[in-house]
Amino acid sequence: MGEPIERMGECHSCSECCQTVNMTVVRDITIQQHGSLKELELYLSYRGIRVVGSDEEENRLYYSMAVPCSELTKDNRCRVHDSPNKPLICLRFPTTKQDIEEIPDCGYNFQSTRRGANW
Repeated sequence: MGEPIERMGECHSCSECCQTVNMTVVRDITIQQHGSLKELELYLSYRGIRVVGSDEEENRLYYSMAVPCSELTKDNRCRVHDSPNKPLICLRFPTTKQDIEEIPDCGYNFQSTRRGANW
């Protein structure tokens, strides 16, 4: 089991996390259906979906699709940011450091709950 970590920081309203939809799927079944990871990646690429991670130990694949949120304004501001209508997933994001690896300007980071360790 991994080291306990805590999310620190705050949202800078950059809207980078609002530009994609991310999904987690069962790795072995999905690869079996497509014959190989390479074939799965080819199939998904035709639909604008990328495999952005694979965890054999947890039996998971991670997908990302470029689908901007419908609640973004033309200047990439969230219409529901301070509203009770903001989805729970948005309130909780990011939940892991992997969620923000490709968002260098994200205002969040993760720190170990062990004294002296930072991520």
